[in-house]
Amino acid sequence: MGSDTQLADTGGVGDANTGTSTYKRTAADEVADTNMFKENLAKAAFEDWPNEAGFEGLTEHRGPVELRVKGNIPTWTAGSLYRTGPGACTVEDTKIGTFHISHWFDGLAHTHRFDILAPEGGSSADNGAVRVVYFSRRQSDTLTKQIKDEGRMLSKSFAQRSDPCIGMFGKFMAMFQRRGQMYTNVGVTVNANMPAFEAINNTNRVKSQGHLAGASNLLIGSDVGLFAQADPQTLEITGYFSQAALHPELKGQMGPAHGMRDSETGDYFSFNLELGVSPTYRVFQVSADTRKTTILARFQSKPAYIHSFFLTKNYVILCIPVAHFQWGGAKIVWEGTILEAIAPFDDAEKCYWFIVDRNHGKGIIAQFMSPATFFFHTTNAFEDDDTGDVVCEVIRYASTHIMQGFYYDVLLQRNNKARKFWCDGSKKSDLIGELVRYRFAESDFDSSQDDQSELPSPEVVLKVTAPHIGDLPTINDAYACRKHRYTYSMACRGLSTLFDGILKVDCETKDVLIWSGPRGHSPSEAIFVPRPSGEKGQLVDEDDGVLLSVVLDGVNKTSYLLCLDAKTMTELGRAECEFAVAITLHGQLVKSTESGL
Repeated sequence: MGSDTQLADTGGVGDANTGTSTYKRTAADEVADTNMFKENLAKAAFEDWPNEAGFEGLTEHRGPVELRVKGNIPTWTAGSLYRTGPGACTVEDTKIGTFHISHWFDGLAHTHRFDILAPEGGSSADNGAVRVVYFSRRQSDTLTKQIKDEGRMLSKSFAQRSDPCIGMFGKFMAMFQRRGQMYTNVGVTVNANMPAFEAINNTNRVKSQGHLAGASNLLIGSDVGLFAQADPQTLEITGYFSQAALHPELKGQMGPAHGMRDSETGDYFSFNLELGVSPTYRVFQVSADTRKTTILARFQSKPAYIHSFFLTKNYVILCIPVAHFQWGGAKIVWEGTILEAIAPFDDAEKCYWFIVDRNHGKGIIAQFMSPATFFFHTTNAFEDDDTGDVVCEVIRYASTHIMQGFYYDVLLQRNNKARKFWCDGSKKSDLIGELVRYRFAESDFDSSQDDQSELPSPEVVLKVTAPHIGDLPTINDAYACRKHRYTYSMACRGLSTLFDGILKVDCETKDVLIWSGPRGHSPSEAIFVPRPSGEKGQLVDEDDGVLLSVVLDGVNKTSYLLCLDAKTMTELGRAECEFAVAITLHGQLVKSTESGL
């Protein structure tokens, strides 16, 4: 690879024109590569990886901005790629001067759209001169005005640090002022073409240039059970609604950013968490056919920060990680932030799993427990056709310490904070993620188990350790709720304070293919786009398609939409911006055919 900070090249393929390379590692290399990861952190290799342009000085481009396309982006990828996440991290000209946002998850929401346009009358063959047009819009005008007027955030946040000089009375006043302050900084997940929500969101379809410009509806999700409605064409926020708009029982303050949608029925599944003296979880389903919301299960357990969950053909599976809110969640109101309300991680605690029937109204049909861990993202879940066992795949961490790594001081290496965080030997192992598959034996399903101290534990049937796995995992969506072989994720090899490559792991062999750009090229979540099959419903090879990722070139302070061959993880083409695009969290591609073209 040309540098002792990178993993050894086994069967690598380089591209002299782009400076990128793709190389293979095997399960036998995992220990050595994990040690290299640790060595990169110890020597602070990330200090030579610029990524400031993905967080600072970002601007809107309400478009259309025509991008320069190089190489070959297949015409069958035509559609609208929506991306959302934090944008700017400072607000100028406030009553206290420049206001600095503390944590990446609180960055001012900014949504983007890349329209991939096939030539008029073109075929669906791989070759063809596609055009790519870019749009973006900031979506935190209300919050920005509040910060300008007050010099601080009054609404709740994920982790905004308060003035250290504030006393007990000041905290009380801040808590009082937050009441009635609506949370409007929504920018975590993209939910497009959601038939279950059409009764709430009635955005009309808009056609442009013979190509349907975006989705029929567009909802931006958050971790507080709140959705922002956006115009699919202009990306302007047109309103907000909470889960309570779906059902009066869903009155809780928290909900996962990642709801789950059944690809066959269009039904939407999620849960609501009501904080308080008796914290209550409510798992629910919204029918795409009737628009009716049904509560599938209600139960009480420790309130926790939960970003995602699992779905199979017959079950909704909720894992409560050891990220518990203190005071029954009331500390969120007192501190004003989610992160500061989470109790210190306790290895003696357990993760509790609840398996909920989604088809026959049986509620909770099984409970399990596993050792204390934390996770942001699940990847998939499925049922074993032979045994009926449930298998859940997740990216887990040894503690909640990873959340501290997303403070801007760490990401941007301010005041030596990146070194203090990543080079701390006592916490380093907590930052190494693992892809894990848990198997829940169908023979242990017993809804009568009320004694949580004697619950069965799932079996770990697969484990892959970073840097052979990263976060922001995705799969071929055609394999959702089915056994899948390939998981894609963002690599972290210790070269950057965030992401430094794109990974493909084979969950059967544990072999890994890694795409790596030049120094300072930081990718975002990779979206899998399958090659069209000859017949409707016919599945081609699981990895027969492409990956789309927006990559920041931190050296030149520009970005590009990257198109990788998902089989080989080599570059096919790119669409180049003459400016930097924010490093976003999540996205979704709405294909032209999905939109009725």
